Amino acid sequence: MRVLCINPNREHMPWPVMPVGLAMVATALANAGHSVSFLDLTFSRDPAAEVARAVARERPELVALGIRNLDNCNFERPVFFLPEIRDQVVRVLREHAPRAPLVVGGAAVNVCPQEILDYLDADYAIVGEGEVGLPELCRALEAGREPHDLPGVLVGRGRRSLLRVHSSGEPLAGRAWVAELGDAGSSELTRWVELRRYHALGTPYPIQTKRGCALECSYCVYNNIEGRRYRLRDPARVVDEIEAVTAHGVRHVEFVDSTFNLPLSHARALCAELERRKLDVELSTMGLNPAGVGDELVDWMKRAGFTTLMCTPESASEVTLASLGKGFKKEAVVSTARALAKAGMPTWWFFLIGAPGETMATVHETLRFCEEYIPSSHLVLFSTGIRVYPGTPLERHCRQTGWFSADESLFEPSWYLSPELDVGELYSTLSHAAIEHPNWMTNAETVISPEFARWMKRGFRAVGLGGPFWLHLPRLFSLVSRFGARQRGLAQAQRDLENVKDVRHHR
Repeated sequence: MRVLCINPNREHMPWPVMPVGLAMVATALANAGHSVSFLDLTFSRDPAAEVARAVARERPELVALGIRNLDNCNFERPVFFLPEIRDQVVRVLREHAPRAPLVVGGAAVNVCPQEILDYLDADYAIVGEGEVGLPELCRALEAGREPHDLPGVLVGRGRRSLLRVHSSGEPLAGRAWVAELGDAGSSELTRWVELRRYHALGTPYPIQTKRGCALECSYCVYNNIEGRRYRLRDPARVVDEIEAVTAHGVRHVEFVDSTFNLPLSHARALCAELERRKLDVELSTMGLNPAGVGDELVDWMKRAGFTTLMCTPESASEVTLASLGKGFKKEAVVSTARALAKAGMPTWWFFLIGAPGETMATVHETLRFCEEYIPSSHLVLFSTGIRVYPGTPLERHCRQTGWFSADESLFEPSWYLSPELDVGELYSTLSHAAIEHPNWMTNAETVISPEFARWMKRGFRAVGLGGPFWLHLPRLFSLVSRFGARQRGLAQAQRDLENVKDVRHHR
């Protein structure tokens, strides 16, 4: 079967993301004997035209559309991604390849499978992991049978027969899962995308060491996307993949696990294997969880080749940490900050403002922590408002307390902000704090045009500033503040937020 895989994700902040999930699906399809082509729209200036050309060139018998995100998860500057995907991709496919079944999958589909299936009027949705579900679907279609009994397959209305689903939108037949990763899980990205285009904009090579998350953070959908049980990759196979991509010019690798350091034994084994191989790469991770972080772990990571980290405590208030269900206390956040500062490990810190029970007192507690423990060489990001996703503990809280009605959809960007917080006072506080501390920023400042982002990153390289671009943002913020540009931008964001009539559905 001729299969066209399309990556429609054109978001470029903080950097354009390589489509690791869709690449795994493409590899699985190719290994199953299908003729696979790959259209990456990340850098496209005219997605509709590129889709039309790809269809004419490849003549697909099935199209697989990978959807990573529903929206940008940014309360200050919300953007819903699906209208563009519908108008620039799906409608073109329907016009130019009307007989080719359209299959949607990806992380976003695992969050809202039925809603995305209906919104895009797709023929099928894969709920679970596509490298299992899509080859099975292709096999069924080639045999001329509708796949009603296949795990993880939802059937669209256009196919004249709907598969019965649970109220959660999950198919009764269950999700499509890779039972054990073992030595599997390599994306073979070099086979499907042009790495150099991503490298030019500071994108690291993404790699998973595990899937699943055993934590129960109240707002998080990782459990729904990857399951609640850790499925671990063999550390030797992970490092094999890193070693292989260095031949393609990769020098910066990012581990994209939900939590890199949990379970701790697996992180230690991976660090030991990396230290043994001594590869010529810089390593980072987006998922350092303060639970279990101390001098020993940071030392393992430095010896393994880690040069930067991202840490996600979300708060430094005991009240807010408990409300978010983080599973650790403020003491762990302090211990993590001390260990990272002691090791001189540049870190991007993430804090989430607005959980149930959050007050200005708890906000100030987090700000005081940042002042006391986070060095000025680290970057701090404050996100205001929490995106509420279906199937999370936060959604249940919102329904039970009447924040959302029982039948209110959370498909489009929907938010929670503690009613004990005033939006104007909160954002004024965060804005003044960001101006006083050039290494602090608000989520409104992350929404910039792709063109500006490109020029900013090129500018950093031109003056000899290497490493991840975010390392140099404090200098940029300090510079633009001298001319009042940062103050004006933050003031405009505050005015915009003060005019929001309904924080629950800020569009």
